[in-house]
Amino acid sequence: MSYATLTDLIAAYGEDELIQLTDPDGEAIKPASIERALADAQAEIDGYLAVRFTLPLATNPAVLVSRCCDIALYRLMTLARQNDVEDARQRYEDAVRFLRDVAAGRATLGNVEPVAKGAGAAQMVSAGRVFGRGNW
Repeated sequence: MSYATLTDLIAAYGEDELIQLTDPDGEAIKPASIERALADAQAEIDGYLAVRFTLPLATNPAVLVSRCCDIALYRLMTLARQNDVEDARQRYEDAVRFLRDVAAGRATLGNVEPVAKGAGAAQMVSAGRVFGRGNW
């Protein structure tokens, strides 16, 4: 499951902005560029969330949609080598700061339950001591 879609990006930034960033001729949005930016953004988000959550998440928290869009826009702007990257950079840094807070437990994703510490880890169990002070 993707955290954001092309539709989410259009709703957040407008079709004209995305055409500018993905098509040098200014004719239409190039879906391949958008999909790559969204996939890169999702991979970055997963890198932070994997510390506390089992991935993929069972539900897509709404709070991640805008963060994913911000990261994807930043990626698109840097790929297009836009001069006006400062706003996108700030949004990107805010999104990463939020993800770090989630990973550290200072912010939540809402109703998504974190992975219990040690869950799924291997454990060693023995039947007890065979030799000790009182038995040889």
